[in-house]
Amino acid sequence: MKQQGLTLDQDTLTDTEGASSLLAIPVATLIKWRSTGEVRIPYVRIGRQIKYRTRDLKAFIETSTIK
Repeated sequence: MKQQGLTLDQDTLTDTEGASSLLAIPVATLIKWRSTGEVRIPYVRIGRQIKYRTRDLKAFIETSTIK
């Protein structure tokens, strides 16, 4: 599901594809991280769907930034 105009400045839910796009990493990487716990990005499970909060993605970027 492509969400038009999705940005990290919004506080919204997005699917794995949207999160992948915002983080500029492959969908498969997010799926692997989620299943192995190798990298922990908070997510929401709604039934069988996985959603990411854009504020959590932004926080992940901030904590992963090496200054």
